[in-house]
Amino acid sequence: MVTEALDPVDRNILVTLTSVATATATTYFTTYRVDGHTDGFMPPRAPTQVGHYEDAFLKVDGLWLLRSRSSFLAFAGPSERLEPADKP
Repeated sequence: MVTEALDPVDRNILVTLTSVATATATTYFTTYRVDGHTDGFMPPRAPTQVGHYEDAFLKVDGLWLLRSRSSFLAFAGPSERLEPADKP
């Protein structure tokens, strides 16, 4: 049984079999990044990147291989920089 907590993760990737030996996938991502923070948990910040990948796969000798990947950035911004907690 899938719980509610897992549902958002499951929706980030869509795989489509296009034949017995080929497939495509679209994967959505959001990147959160803060440089310099060294003092435990940090409250959420705005994302630095939002976008998706479009992948093509080929099945060779029973193994699925990545044939190609294209990246698309809908949004990209600067990483926030914080001073380490031990500096004034």
